[in-house]
Amino acid sequence: MPEPARIIIVEDDVAMARGLQRILTSDGFHVSLAFSGAELIDLLNRGDVDLVLLDLNLGAEDGMDIARELARTRSTGLIIITGRGGKADLVAGLEAGADDYLAKPFDPDELRARMRAVLRRRQRGRNALPVLAVGSFRLNTANRCLTREGDDARIEFTARETSLLAYLITHLGEPVHRADLARGEYWTPDDRATDVHMSHIRHKLQGGGMSGLCIQPVRGVGYQLTCVLPGESEPKQ
Repeated sequence: MPEPARIIIVEDDVAMARGLQRILTSDGFHVSLAFSGAELIDLLNRGDVDLVLLDLNLGAEDGMDIARELARTRSTGLIIITGRGGKADLVAGLEAGADDYLAKPFDPDELRARMRAVLRRRQRGRNALPVLAVGSFRLNTANRCLTREGDDARIEFTARETSLLAYLITHLGEPVHRADLARGEYWTPDDRATDVHMSHIRHKLQGGGMSGLCIQPVRGVGYQLTCVLPGESEPKQ
């Protein structure tokens, strides 16, 4: 039998943390608790972790800073769970590197669905080809970096951004439905999170010196990735 997924709950409300731990443990997960950023890092350093559930309100600590550090240094899945439910908070959390964002109070069934989606994505990442090539561009899915042959251009992505870009590369030149990008990743296929991630990828490509690799929105469908060869004109974005 496969080993249970290893989860860390980062929450400074002890009662809430233990209650959620009981629910997830009964579902078959291996759940550890951290009540601060330092305790989280200690648990991460002890062994591989599949998913972190992070509350942003950790007393004097800024949960967004913890999210950014996780996205920068770890491949662990990350779901932000917090009382901050505004659109600006959602966008900030996803841009900090979270795979998903869930506002309190939430339905445990919804949390389970989002957790399973992130865990599936992580497993697909393990099984994916380590490097995907499109034209002169190379996406390394292990270190989550996009490079281009012949120069030093380099863009780093979060785990979720890497997953989305890899999917587009494997469907180069094809309009990809938003539902296909989101299916299995989020609670609903039209979740705002997908568009936020795609916007972030596009901005990174445009601002990172990667001329020639273009993601265009396709009205009523989703997105399309094109690779422009030297001498060709780029499509308007």
